[in-house]
Amino acid sequence: MYFDIVACLSIIHKKGTELKGIHSHISATGRRLGIAITLNGVIFLIEFVGGLYTNSLALISDAVHNLSDFFALILSYIAAKVVLWKSNSQKSYGYVRVEIFVAFINALTLVIIGGYLIYRGVYRFFTPETVIGQWMVLVAFTGFIGNAVSTLLLRKDAHQNLNAKSAYLHLLTDAVESLAVVIVGVLIYWKRWYLLDPIVSVGIGIFVMKSAWNILAETVNILTEGTPKGIDLEDVARFIRAFPEVENVHHLHIWSLSSQFRALSAHLVVRNQSVSDCRLITDKIEKALHERYDINHPTLQLECEVCDNQGTLVDIHNIPGKV
Repeated sequence: MYFDIVACLSIIHKKGTELKGIHSHISATGRRLGIAITLNGVIFLIEFVGGLYTNSLALISDAVHNLSDFFALILSYIAAKVVLWKSNSQKSYGYVRVEIFVAFINALTLVIIGGYLIYRGVYRFFTPETVIGQWMVLVAFTGFIGNAVSTLLLRKDAHQNLNAKSAYLHLLTDAVESLAVVIVGVLIYWKRWYLLDPIVSVGIGIFVMKSAWNILAETVNILTEGTPKGIDLEDVARFIRAFPEVENVHHLHIWSLSSQFRALSAHLVVRNQSVSDCRLITDKIEKALHERYDINHPTLQLECEVCDNQGTLVDIHNIPGKV
């Protein structure tokens, strides 16, 4: 599997204005992340101190989760800056994959935090303790307001890239957790239902792990060069073979460079013809792939003779000189 630098540079030249817009959007995302980082740091301090004072495990759990988000958002902020670094001879595609590494770390952190919260909640369930409900409500409500503001800041960015989506989910889960803690605090204050505190802590842990799992699976798939989610490789092969100029498709690979850049490489068998005619074929297929599958980095190798192995899928370990 390899990347076609020439094709990449061609796309960059043709879409210069579009890329400037992307850079502007990333800069705006970085500013919003900076505000969210500050809010999360303040929320952690308020909830952690409040949790110790009220003896609320749910409040402390929410504070710890906010602390994990504080560091996760710092990583996201750094990633938003790093992806703007220009390409060079050592990193011909720049640093766009930093987004995936950061999203992976964020999601993995959530899974670990969720497991710890479940453990502490189960332990407290068998050894319930008194909680000061009135202050618990006040502190949790403050945390909810802060997390809600942070979530709204990143809501639009969550649809643009996986890194922003990961940070957005962090903040969304925090807002939901803080709201749950507010409700529990009210019930503890009115009804003295202290067992609700560890129960909510376990619920927060489960919710945290579930919210992170999809992103964790998606980032692992990208890092292992898996076929992008929602794309069927055989369907793409049939789509390319449907073009009348194409006689055969083989050595087909589809992968993601980041959540915004999908790449494809394939060998296409066509009749023997001039280079200019071949270019017309590749232009048409590349445009169709982008419109139908959002593949924006296609590499099409045209051949007039069939390779030794012309299967759609080819085991690279069996290709001479490739290992």
